[in-house]
Amino acid sequence: MCAGSHLANRELYTAFIRIISAFYIDPPRDPKDLPILDALECNALPTSLTTEPKKFKVGFRARDLGKLKTWMEGSDERTKDL
Repeated sequence: MCAGSHLANRELYTAFIRIISAFYIDPPRDPKDLPILDALECNALPTSLTTEPKKFKVGFRARDLGKLKTWMEGSDERTKDL
């Protein structure tokens, strides 16, 4: 098992929570751009040991543009010296 898997899972959780709390996620306008949800048909590389989903589209709309700008400015300030 990867020694960094727990850290990676926490980072993904944080990223997903931030996306979900900051944006509405809209389906694509064109039905051909919808994700494929079938476990066998969705894999872009069918011979792979892991699943790599075929490309799909979604739209992102800010839930509150003012809050989003504040969060981004705060993030920029906290990471400016990195």
